[in-house]
Amino acid sequence: MRATATTTFAPIARAPAHRVTAPRARAVPPRAVPTTSPRSDAAPALVAALAALAMSASAAPVALAIPQTSECATNSCDGYDYSGKNFEGTGEYFTKGSLKRANFNDANLTGITLFGADLSNATFVNANLSNANLGQANLTGADFTNAILSGAIVSSAQLDEVKITNSDWSDVIVRKDVLTGLCKVADGENPVTGNITALSLMCP
Repeated sequence: MRATATTTFAPIARAPAHRVTAPRARAVPPRAVPTTSPRSDAAPALVAALAALAMSASAAPVALAIPQTSECATNSCDGYDYSGKNFEGTGEYFTKGSLKRANFNDANLTGITLFGADLSNATFVNANLSNANLGQANLTGADFTNAILSGAIVSSAQLDEVKITNSDWSDVIVRKDVLTGLCKVADGENPVTGNITALSLMCP
């Protein structure tokens, strides 16, 4: 008989299982909460700076686009002769002045303020009123023959019975009802600019 070989398997030793434990979180002491707002310290400094700025701004001279009064508002300049004078760049102004029948013939009034002035029956023959401020002025019966008014302000001005022969009204904004009256008497051509009066007013 043949001997039967038997194989004996040794038991496999298992490694002991290791338990994985998460590290414990370290306790973090709570931060102290500030008793005041971070901006509270800066607020007084900011207020002081703004106050100083306001004081310096108020101390600085303020340029007024429209002066409140003029010498002619205090003392009447009715009938004064300003013919041929050059007022451009002089800082002169006639705001709310009484200038009835004043003579501005051949005068250079470029950029000059005549806001709210009483210029009834004043004459501006051959005058240059480019960019002048005639807003709210009383121009009843004024004579603008051959005058240049390009870019002038005439808002709320009284323009009844004016003479505008050969005058130039380029770039002047005129209220529709006032324009109707001006177009009825618009005629001629400005001798300096060559612009036709009716066309410069954009008469229909």
